[in-house]
Amino acid sequence: MRVFTAAALILGAASLGTAQAPPSPAPPAQLQAPQDQPAAAPAPVQVPWPMQMGIRSMQVRLRIGVVDQVVLVPDAATYLDEISRWNLRERWPVLIEDGFLAPMFVRAYKPSRVVRRASVGTALPAALADRQAAARAAVAKAWTVPGSDMKPETPAQAFASVRFEPLGAVFTSLDDPAWTAAVALAAGHGQALLWLDGNYGGPNDTIESGALIELASRIEEEVRATHLPYAALGDAIDAVTIARTIAPKAVPGSDPRWAPPKGAPTKPGEPIAVTDALCRNADGSRWAVAGWIFGDETRSAYVAMCSLFLEPKSVWTINTYPPDGQWAKYGMAEAAATMTQAGFAVESFDGVQASVVGWLNMLMGGFKPDILLMNTKGNMDFFEMFPSGLCYPEDVAFGQKPMALHLIHSWSLTSPQARTMVGGRWLEHGVYAYTGSVFEPYLVAFVPPIIFSQRISNFVPFLVASRWGEGDNDATWRVTTFGDPLMITMPPSQPSAPRTPPHAVDAARGESDVKDSARAALVAGRASGAAADYARALADLAAIGDDPLAIQVWKLARQGKPEAAKACAIVALGPLFRARDYDEFLAAYRMLDSPSDLAQDMLWQLWTQQLANVKDAELLGWFATQVRQTRPAVDLARLAPEIIRVSGADAARDAVGPWINKTTDEHYRNKVREVLQSIH
Repeated sequence: MRVFTAAALILGAASLGTAQAPPSPAPPAQLQAPQDQPAAAPAPVQVPWPMQMGIRSMQVRLRIGVVDQVVLVPDAATYLDEISRWNLRERWPVLIEDGFLAPMFVRAYKPSRVVRRASVGTALPAALADRQAAARAAVAKAWTVPGSDMKPETPAQAFASVRFEPLGAVFTSLDDPAWTAAVALAAGHGQALLWLDGNYGGPNDTIESGALIELASRIEEEVRATHLPYAALGDAIDAVTIARTIAPKAVPGSDPRWAPPKGAPTKPGEPIAVTDALCRNADGSRWAVAGWIFGDETRSAYVAMCSLFLEPKSVWTINTYPPDGQWAKYGMAEAAATMTQAGFAVESFDGVQASVVGWLNMLMGGFKPDILLMNTKGNMDFFEMFPSGLCYPEDVAFGQKPMALHLIHSWSLTSPQARTMVGGRWLEHGVYAYTGSVFEPYLVAFVPPIIFSQRISNFVPFLVASRWGEGDNDATWRVTTFGDPLMITMPPSQPSAPRTPPHAVDAARGESDVKDSARAALVAGRASGAAADYARALADLAAIGDDPLAIQVWKLARQGKPEAAKACAIVALGPLFRARDYDEFLAAYRMLDSPSDLAQDMLWQLWTQQLANVKDAELLGWFATQVRQTRPAVDLARLAPEIIRVSGADAARDAVGPWINKTTDEHYRNKVREVLQSIH
């Protein structure tokens, strides 16, 4: 356990589960030391290990300047080259450009400049050893002082040259696309970059105990080989990030490390969470907290940049639990008060606000907070709102900005790569840090919101705060953690990472200012009327997060320029959705030849609550053709009453009936039959 003097701490010590205790009153005057005697040195403060993690992470974040820009790159090789430009004086967010995640990050980060960089024109090295060397070199450069005579080639050499003890270890495989997160997190926090090749299952799989033992052993062996202290909480390596594809669930077998909590009901063959099983000593105690990141190169880079650079300031709490019995301990009122006191802007929703109707109303335009704390009953493919109505993965919200999610709910992350499941949809919609469960964990497995909120308000990293961390409840069980275990949610009252002015745009390096590009494209579009110019202008405006101007360009393209409007439609959807511009969104959507899954989700989330106002039979019939195919009964059950209202029961039967044969899943077919039978 490290010892800090009180003067060295930004925040005094707090226990794992309670807020900071008030200082003791001063002793009476007659008991104080005489004035001519030297004052005693301040007593050292024992800082709990979770706070140590957060304080060390925060210190790194505050000591290295952040350039007030975001750089968008087109491919993984250019991404690695751009990360290689970081150093100990400055760094900046780097994202692989897409039309969804990168703009979401920019809307939250609000940089002075967004730079688009052309491809370096070469692929990553073909040989695995050469790719590993390039990744290590990028991390080493990030920990080098510019102009220094020292030219370390590995992260370990770089850390030693500046006498820095790494904050954790990041594991990846250069054959797995999530390496983009690993390199950024190792460089950003200052962590050992370690290799983990081999097959440990897929994101929706369950591995057997033998594979879990092998995985756990390899991770500990690689950490041990760094010669950094790791065996006890409070030493150097308290955070381990697995940035690659693995299974989230494992059958524990009889290994004593993975004995369940006392009294927990369990049956042979039922799984545990792999992230909870890793980094355990022989007696089951933790030596580190594990987080997990998987996904393609674009999303993995996004997760890392959100963790390293965003500073959450707003919180929503959504409480669907009754105010009595064990449910009351997991209510949100005390958590909301705690986070308000810490300086977060908090909005709370419960009762009727947290009903199905309230939830569907909130979905329109997307959720606005940086952090969402929510409790629901349910399963992997539904969640129950107040007092008993059901919502489904189709009803999982979009964030207007990237969100960190603490979800008290059974099964949500049992298949995190499946968009048909609750957790898979949250991740697809942009959540970058997520506490959930892989199986039925029972309520006590979760840290109550009041304790969780006290922790993250006192510098405990977000995912670490969701672990009990001590006592019987911290035995290996079924709560899992997606994201960076060193990601902190600094209270808004604390100092922010300093930003320095953006770099000058370097055309010789293939850089361009995206705002300038948008302006040039718009001028060209007005002069030529060319669809390509309007589409480029709109895409650039979306990339820099300027929704209002993007909507203006969309409306301009719609004025007598059908080809331009059609070219702009796919990009216009996001800004129009967030603006709740129902009619313009519908016009853009109906121009698409083949709407994506995300586009369909936006359509139904924006329009479900508007269907009751539709009087046009043709429009309601068109909505019946846009029903989401995997689980059609969700949309049909909400659409059928409106078709009955406008066109009668026969028209509703005609709209619903064909969907029985449009899905191959018998369970979902039966759900469509139930909707059909309900039409009278």
